[in-house]
Amino acid sequence: MAEVELIAMSSWLSRAKESLSGREAVVALEPIEFACPCSRKIEATRRPEFQRVLCNVCGEPFFLLPLDVYPHPVMKVRKVKPSKTVEPTPSKPSSKSAAPAEAVPERAAIDLQAKRQEVTTKVRTQFTPLRLIVLSLLAVIGLTGWWQWNRAARSSAEVDFKTATDAGMVALQKPDFVEAAQHFGRAAAAADLLKRTDVAAEQARQRSRQLTALNSLLKCSLFELIDAARATRLRENVLAAESEFANLHAGRWVVLQSEVIPPADPAVPTTVSWEQRIQIFDEPLFLVASLPVFSKVQATSPLPAATPDAPVASAPPNVSALNDLGQREITFAAQVESLKWDAAKAAWVLTLKSSSGFLWTDYDLLLAAGLPPDELHTEAQLRAMLTEQSRWIGAFE
Repeated sequence: MAEVELIAMSSWLSRAKESLSGREAVVALEPIEFACPCSRKIEATRRPEFQRVLCNVCGEPFFLLPLDVYPHPVMKVRKVKPSKTVEPTPSKPSSKSAAPAEAVPERAAIDLQAKRQEVTTKVRTQFTPLRLIVLSLLAVIGLTGWWQWNRAARSSAEVDFKTATDAGMVALQKPDFVEAAQHFGRAAAAADLLKRTDVAAEQARQRSRQLTALNSLLKCSLFELIDAARATRLRENVLAAESEFANLHAGRWVVLQSEVIPPADPAVPTTVSWEQRIQIFDEPLFLVASLPVFSKVQATSPLPAATPDAPVASAPPNVSALNDLGQREITFAAQVESLKWDAAKAAWVLTLKSSSGFLWTDYDLLLAAGLPPDELHTEAQLRAMLTEQSRWIGAFE
């Protein structure tokens, strides 16, 4: 095989030298045979130059390539040496035959380390370094965008709070309570966004609450409300009266003056249950509520009894004392939620919405709500009560 390779290489080298030296090498012609589309076999000889061959029957022309100047490749055959196999030496049988041992079943041991490694590999394939870099960049971009938006929103809220408060005060002087409610609503929303708890922010929130209640007051008095419910109950049934109230009056606001028992610790938010009985015709009305705002009511000590040596001390004009039952009189507003007939008490029960209650603080808006001074509550007493309540909620300057 090595001799064939050397002969092929030498012939190729000799032809290359002859072509470079200008001498013509003796080239062996190569016969070729192929089929024409007309099914006739054409025989030709491949020459060093290109040829054009015609079919003798149909005249179809053919183009023949010249001879290949390079030698044909020679397949190398490698000899594979047979592998040496070692024959096992037969072992000599022992004279003493040992008893076959019983096969003990092996328990498949759980390779916890392999499973842990498999889980770790799966996690690492999911969180590749490139993905972690992309996630970090997205997080930075998101936080930066949120910070820019929050900064712009806070800057806009500060301007909006000032302009809305000024516009609301102008609307109150007209007076236009609907427009004022819109402006103070914007001011309260801006204060919430800024998370302000100063006096100006609390005053804006308080005016927004009071104007909202003032614009959606109950359109009839409690006497008219119970009279209509009583007539519907007698004419139809209790369900008709309750449904009529839900359709016409649920969600409306009422402003009330009542007595509540202050909590032991006003600093701890608690829900104070409240109930008041009003006799209307022959059917009493019970007003019930569980308002968290009552937890802001602060207790004051009753005035000391008069003695010959010490006269009765007068309370400050802006502080009202507890009555004999340990109650304080307050003015508050809340939404009516439902009116139900209690057959056991033979009375109507008007429930106030617990999340809507708030203490009233503005005297002029109290007059607009229909609670002017009377013999029991003079203007000075009402103003003192409202001033004290504004201190409780942090809206007093």
